[in-house]
Amino acid sequence: MPSPYPVRRAALITGTLLTISGFALLFWTNNVVTGLMRWWPSAFAVVGALMLYRVFFLRARPSILFAGLLLFLTGVFILLLNVLSVDRLGLKELWPIFMGIVGASLIPYGACYRRTVRVSLVVPGIILIILMALFLLFSLGFVKESFADFVINWWPLLLVAMGVTLIATGWSGKRE
Repeated sequence: MPSPYPVRRAALITGTLLTISGFALLFWTNNVVTGLMRWWPSAFAVVGALMLYRVFFLRARPSILFAGLLLFLTGVFILLLNVLSVDRLGLKELWPIFMGIVGASLIPYGACYRRTVRVSLVVPGIILIILMALFLLFSLGFVKESFADFVINWWPLLLVAMGVTLIATGWSGKRE
């Protein structure tokens, strides 16, 4: 329904935009914004928390669970990085945590996908968490050899893991 007074509506919208812009620039020029800049990730955490609220209390779709967890965990992690500015640890050393956040978001989503467990979502989530732990060992300096040397020396463990998985799958399968 169109407004009977289009000039008033345009004036209200323009006035509101000018007022918000003026306050934002006032805060920016008086260095109020620089103190608040470290808190910007809390917006991600709040949006993620609202999405999680919709999933758990309003029975929203499971895909919102994945997005909500991803936003919430990412926002909390970056907020902690900004607020707890530790000298030695930064995003350069802690980047693998983002892999863990994606993995930790995939597992609950895969566990409640259409009231069944989707192995195609849960297993990659677990693999991402394991890779996060492995890469953190290298980026934090707990493992002194290079990643390339590590892969060259330990790649046969992939064959062992695949073999154990096949044995466990065959052992737990139904007998004919």
